[in-house]
Amino acid sequence: MVSLLSAIVTADHPVDDYRLVAKSRDFTGKVVLVTGSSSGIGAGIAKLFALMGANVTVTARTTDKLRSVARECKKLSPYRLKPLEVTADLTKSSDLKRVIDETVKTYGKLDVLVNNAGIRTTPTQITHSNLMADWDRLYALDLRAVLEMTHEAAPHLLKTNGTVINISAMGGIAPATFNLIYGPLKSAVNMLTRVLALQLGPMGVRVNTVNPGATQVTEKLDPPVIWEKTRSFVPMKRLGQPLDVGFRHHKNRS
Repeated sequence: MVSLLSAIVTADHPVDDYRLVAKSRDFTGKVVLVTGSSSGIGAGIAKLFALMGANVTVTARTTDKLRSVARECKKLSPYRLKPLEVTADLTKSSDLKRVIDETVKTYGKLDVLVNNAGIRTTPTQITHSNLMADWDRLYALDLRAVLEMTHEAAPHLLKTNGTVINISAMGGIAPATFNLIYGPLKSAVNMLTRVLALQLGPMGVRVNTVNPGATQVTEKLDPPVIWEKTRSFVPMKRLGQPLDVGFRHHKNRS
């Protein structure tokens, strides 16, 4: 198990930390759907759930990356469970519904929905000519798909007293000049979460948001100067890692 864990742990994360998390909660028999799980934060969350024994559905637009993450999840699973892989574009209603349908058809239920899929835009000014095209592109995945995915999943989550976790961002809380589009959309995700919690909470479904700060989701940090500047004002003097967000999600679940 140590050698398997070492493959997904960076120098910032001792293997023992992950072994402790694996023992702290048992998701055996639970069914977890993680969107945008072919890389980055979504992949980290999927791996942690696999490590804790869950049946996992991974979904993204890129089949090859999805297969790679699924293989890692299977290796980490204490039961060697192979995740369900669903290649889908969540900006298309038919694809989105298919992800839910295939998950329930395969596993018979749904316990946890993690709305992680999203894209970022380059720094945008209000005067940019492509402003509205960028807005529509991010809105379709970062906000609309979150609502529609939850809408489709709700009947199944009500049966299991399940959980919805929306992955938002600090950009939705603190304004920044480069977050003209991304920030307002993530702020909307935060409010959406609050309203859904009020609606679904009395019926037994928990709805929460995780708002990560600067997180390293690729091996190459481009441009390096921005990431070094970001690192300088983080108290721990390092960037977040995808599995940090998985830990945060784990701790928020109660």
